Amino acid sequence: MKKITFLLLTLSLITFKTTAQESKVKFGIHGGLNYSSFRGYRSFTDDSAGFAYLFGFSFQHQIQENLSIKADLNYERKTQISKASVEIMDPSVQLPPGIYEVKSTAYLNYVVLPIMLKYNFSSDKSFYVNAGPYLGYLVKSGIKTKTNIPDESEYDEEDTDNKKSLDFGFSAGIGKEFTLTENHQLYIELRDNLGLSNISKAQAFNNDSLKTNSVNLLVGFTFN
Repeated sequence: MKKITFLLLTLSLITFKTTAQESKVKFGIHGGLNYSSFRGYRSFTDDSAGFAYLFGFSFQHQIQENLSIKADLNYERKTQISKASVEIMDPSVQLPPGIYEVKSTAYLNYVVLPIMLKYNFSSDKSFYVNAGPYLGYLVKSGIKTKTNIPDESEYDEEDTDNKKSLDFGFSAGIGKEFTLTENHQLYIELRDNLGLSNISKAQAFNNDSLKTNSVNLLVGFTFN
């Protein structure tokens, strides 16, 4: 992993040095909200999507007047929430009678590389759409649980070993760019990421699978 990181940084420095003066090249940083859910496993049917975050860097190269190729390198957290109530009435149970709440948040932390074609449209070319495949590398996954059961207030159970390291899928988005100066732009983008790969190592009942899905609201800054 260290060798891969070093190689990416080296390539980035070389690319920046050789192309930073070209007007067709843009670099950027961005961050935003991530609204995500998992699909496939029937046990997730009653769960709800969760809000999390993402941030990263971007590289963009103009191919034609309105067409560019864009690559991002993002750190993205995907979550899904499950809530349940447990009623305790049995006096033999070593808990006071009552209703106890349990909230579980399943999470997956990914490094994601989307590579997309971007097309600018409208009279001033400030609106754009982009689309393309993405590849995600799993850093950590697990389930965080919060409850009001005595002595069980909060705990985090990691299950990274039960998930596959790689996820791939398709990204598509629409956005708006705002010119700040000749060489600096601000943009807002709404992007959907549809996971196409089964990320679970476990064999599910009835050949179910576990796939990701997320919607990003991004705010970014680019320069050339």
